[in-house]
Amino acid sequence: MTNLFRYTRTGPRLIALFLLPVVVYGFYSIGDRWYQNYVLTHQEEMIRADVRRLREENLRLQKELNEARSDAGIERVAREQLGLVKPGDTAVQIVLPQGAAAAAVQPAVRAPEPAQTMTPPEKPAWLRFLDGLFGR
Repeated sequence: MTNLFRYTRTGPRLIALFLLPVVVYGFYSIGDRWYQNYVLTHQEEMIRADVRRLREENLRLQKELNEARSDAGIERVAREQLGLVKPGDTAVQIVLPQGAAAAAVQPAVRAPEPAQTMTPPEKPAWLRFLDGLFGR
């Protein structure tokens, strides 16, 4: 049998025929792992940015809540929204012309901002190709 591999060219061809699928599978497996790592790292970055944004929003809302619960905040809401005055104060009401009244009136309390969700950017073509190749 060793003479078969030594004197003919079919021996190396048979070895290459059996090794080629192993090598291709190895490259595919390594590429799949790399791609999984890339996708998970990108998702982690997006989630961390979302957590940072939510923490900042939480701190801002806690600050607003503490301010609204303080005596000055309660007094401000009572004066601006309810039109109440302290004893001894003189209430002044400004009367605007009919057409200017709607344009000049602005809400005293700012409406809460809707929660912004981060939308993932569109994937480049090479990532879409890898998604199709690796079945994701």
